[in-house]
Amino acid sequence: MIHVCYGLYDKTGHYSKFTGTSMLSIFENTAAPANSITVHILHDNTLSQENINNFIYIAGRYGQNVKFHNVEELCTDKLQFLREKLEKVFHSRFSVGTFYRLMMSQNFFYPDNISKIIYLDSDTIVNLDIQELWNYPMQNFALAAVPELLATHQHMIIDKYLINSGKVNIEDYFCAGIIILDINKINKNFFYEGVQWLADHPLSQSYDQDILNNFFAGGYCKLPEKFDSFVLALRLVKDFTLTERIYHYAGNTAVTFDMKDPYTRLFFEHFVKTPWFNFDLISNAYNFTREMYNERQKIILQLAKILHDKQRAFLFSKENERAMRYIFEINDTEEVIISDEANSGEKLFNSMKNSQGKKVFFILTDYYASLQPQLSNAGFVENKDFINVMWFMSETYGVPLETYPFLKAL
Repeated sequence: MIHVCYGLYDKTGHYSKFTGTSMLSIFENTAAPANSITVHILHDNTLSQENINNFIYIAGRYGQNVKFHNVEELCTDKLQFLREKLEKVFHSRFSVGTFYRLMMSQNFFYPDNISKIIYLDSDTIVNLDIQELWNYPMQNFALAAVPELLATHQHMIIDKYLINSGKVNIEDYFCAGIIILDINKINKNFFYEGVQWLADHPLSQSYDQDILNNFFAGGYCKLPEKFDSFVLALRLVKDFTLTERIYHYAGNTAVTFDMKDPYTRLFFEHFVKTPWFNFDLISNAYNFTREMYNERQKIILQLAKILHDKQRAFLFSKENERAMRYIFEINDTEEVIISDEANSGEKLFNSMKNSQGKKVFFILTDYYASLQPQLSNAGFVENKDFINVMWFMSETYGVPLETYPFLKAL
């Protein structure tokens, strides 16, 4: 029996469909006979009965198994400890569900004879036979994972506390979105020790991934890149050939509605086979499109009001410089920060602070969703002090439409 685990926190009820799509991709692409795969979903009370039924339907359709483990009922002490030590987790951009993977080694979740388990993030498509990962030799290590440098093709590793502090070598720092655990080799107090470590190191911003790396980066089984291939990185290196891999759609722009993109097509080819692809989804998409249009009109009117006595400033990548200069007719007196350059984030914060509200910053970056709360927490106001330029871009100018908000609404 192959055992796979997901951690699921679904406050809005919209996230289960991504977990379900990933789960379906396992069954769809694996040659294992019926009743040979069990998916374990570590969830809380945010998981609705309707979504539970959808998971059961998918498993039944492929003759496989799904089991549900409510951590709010089974791990009350652990969640209370997490809240006492790290209250900020419950109010951050990270879902508390990311911490559920730290409970994976609890034996009471599984049959007595289980020795290991695969953990998958929900934003994955398993485009290979999961038996290949399950049978990969772990060489007596407690954990197996793909080094982040490998998974991201040396892109996207930015501001990692463990690396910056010298506690972990950059070549050893691994992705925590796809891991294999030998649960018999994991300390049963690991959750408590991990949470306590994070509480003692407040500069860490990668939460559960930093916890796992702190304890295991010094010695783990390094998996090939095919078992955790970052879609955004593959696009950056212009690799658009689908192969047998586990594709990781980490990042807010990893899944779009550009059906010419093979990675987007791969996701939707699996998603449309789930019970979440229904009339309600189409209705939600229409309503959200209408709301986005109305919101854009409001932003344009608001922008006209605030710009009459302010200067413009810009943050964008070198790749988008030509389009930005053409669209906004940027002149030589206006400040430009290139996001690809070193310390661009620090330059942005310092410039915004020093401008004392006299500048409006037009920001075009793939990381806007993570940058926006940081700017807001620093006291800057969206659509007053800074603006997401994606609202004004189109493929006409060579910049793909940002469709991540649509996905959140589905």
